[in-house]
Amino acid sequence: MLRQLTIQDFAIVEYATFSPDKGLNILTGETGAGKSLIIDAIGALLGHRIGRDYVRKDTEKAVIEAVFDGISDSVPASLLSEFGIEAEDDSLILLREIHKDGRSLVRVNGRTMPVSVLKTIGVYLVDIHGQHDQQTIFDPSKHLGILDAYLGEDIKPYLTSFQKKLEEYRAILEQRKLYETDPEKSRQMQDLLTYQIKEIEDGAFKEGEEEELVEKLKVLKQSEKRNLHLSYVLGALSTEDSESPLSSLQNAASHLESLAALDPSFAESATQLQSICMDLDAMHDDLSSDELDLDVSYDDVEARLEKLRGCTAKYGGSVETMQAFLASAKEKLQLLSEGDSRLKDLNAERILVEKELMKIADSIHQVRENAGKKLSSEIVKEIDFLGLSGASFHVSFTKRPKERFFSKTGYDEVEFLFSANKGEDLKPLSKTASGGEAARIMLAIKTILARADATPVLIFDEVDSGISGEAAKAVSESMKKLSKFHQVFCVTHMGQIAAAADQHFFISKDQSGERTKTNVAFLDEEGRITEVARLLSGNSADANSRLLAKNLIEERR
Repeated sequence: MLRQLTIQDFAIVEYATFSPDKGLNILTGETGAGKSLIIDAIGALLGHRIGRDYVRKDTEKAVIEAVFDGISDSVPASLLSEFGIEAEDDSLILLREIHKDGRSLVRVNGRTMPVSVLKTIGVYLVDIHGQHDQQTIFDPSKHLGILDAYLGEDIKPYLTSFQKKLEEYRAILEQRKLYETDPEKSRQMQDLLTYQIKEIEDGAFKEGEEEELVEKLKVLKQSEKRNLHLSYVLGALSTEDSESPLSSLQNAASHLESLAALDPSFAESATQLQSICMDLDAMHDDLSSDELDLDVSYDDVEARLEKLRGCTAKYGGSVETMQAFLASAKEKLQLLSEGDSRLKDLNAERILVEKELMKIADSIHQVRENAGKKLSSEIVKEIDFLGLSGASFHVSFTKRPKERFFSKTGYDEVEFLFSANKGEDLKPLSKTASGGEAARIMLAIKTILARADATPVLIFDEVDSGISGEAAKAVSESMKKLSKFHQVFCVTHMGQIAAAADQHFFISKDQSGERTKTNVAFLDEEGRITEVARLLSGNSADANSRLLAKNLIEERR
């Protein structure tokens, strides 16, 4: 339950802290004192959207902190483990800062968390019921959810089974679409798939091949440059080419030798040139062994790389996704090639699964119908207790239109019908219930649902709107019953309800300084009598009002 709430620089609340206890905690106060701000602050800790306009003027940030204990009874341990939260002493400390620049900071047990974590955990800690809930009960689209919430765990196995079968049913319908195209479109699709499959298979590309080809291109580029230069040198040193430089030198050496035979003074030069020619010829032989034999050309590798990149661009961006595309294309081609026979099989499957789906949906309907009768009976008892004697309530069922027959919740559409007076026809709740009647019906539903609800903290924000007298007394008794199973907070303006408090907190405005402040005070016995008297008559000093207040408090204990 909520053990402590601290609020700082939140709207007109400069600093407020209060420590509620188990049972029924009542919040009352002057108009505009900030009762709703307390609820807004708790909502902020549940991850509700909260604007920077809530930051108190001339301050940097608003801070809200709450301590919850006994959380293992309501918050799943697996959820805390998922977020890496350690609940020491079985407690959670939630903190939220709202900065004036709009930023929001969240901590759970000292660890910084996103706001979404508050939303996820908050639903297990607190349930807030406000005046806006009356709009929920007027909306027929919400009625099925209310009924299923009443059923709780009893409906879940049916819905799980139905949803699993519904997925199977929808998968069959998707497959049927492949065969329900006209023959020309089917032929065109088969031709396209055949071309795509052939293109991918002819490529025979493998994982990592693109990187290999890029690296090979680098090596080939260097090798081709090397061979080009070496080829030029070998050409110059060739003895087979009569026009090569070496052939010319050899021819010159031959002439020089002939010249030396005529004139011995040329003999040394002839010998030197002959030696040079022999060295160059030997160099040619040595360099010839260094020429690289390239097994593939640069152009061939480049063409392979371009083809690979072209295919991956068309079929997913990588060889892996291209292979997945290939597998899918083969499967689609197989399906299309099976044609009419496969369509007949699918139609037979659809009929069979649809029957199974209808069987489960019928079971869901039967469970809901039985629950609807029970819920109607309990609501009639509860609203009779809350002062609507003679009223009738009924849960009405219709089947969805065929075009949207199956949804994940079955085929049921639910609407609450109501009659405020005995003998009157039941009509849609939204057309017959007044604001006060709707408030009591909503409270009755919340009371019935809360009995089976594991949420430890329930907050009722002025749900007593539109009621008075005996009805208010009944509401207080209903709250009292709820407080035996939950920690209950109720913001009220009615003395009859405030008198039932186990703990009573008074919200007041302090305008003694330059700025208005909101204060939260725990009321002792005398303070409770004074406040209940004020709520009853507007005059807390009136002796009769004080006596009535004291008697009401004693009566509600």
